[in-house]
Amino acid sequence: MTAITFRNHVIGRVDNPFLILDSGIEVHGPDHDTLRAHAADAMMKAITSDDKSGWPRGRWITFEIEGHQFKAKMHRNDIWVQTR
Repeated sequence: MTAITFRNHVIGRVDNPFLILDSGIEVHGPDHDTLRAHAADAMMKAITSDDKSGWPRGRWITFEIEGHQFKAKMHRNDIWVQTR
């Protein structure tokens, strides 16, 4: 498994939820924080008006970072991320 790296790093807020990664995704350090920040941002942008909790639970949200394709969904209070 090759580690996913990003050119530009984005540091998420300290209150971001935990990130659960599928076995095919290996990210560390600032790349992990960048993936978490982008996943949280994609989830926040996908909020629907019928979701009172503020998170779109039970459905996959797709997003891209520097050509890498991902999908994420809520898992308890965490974000579960897979590659697309």
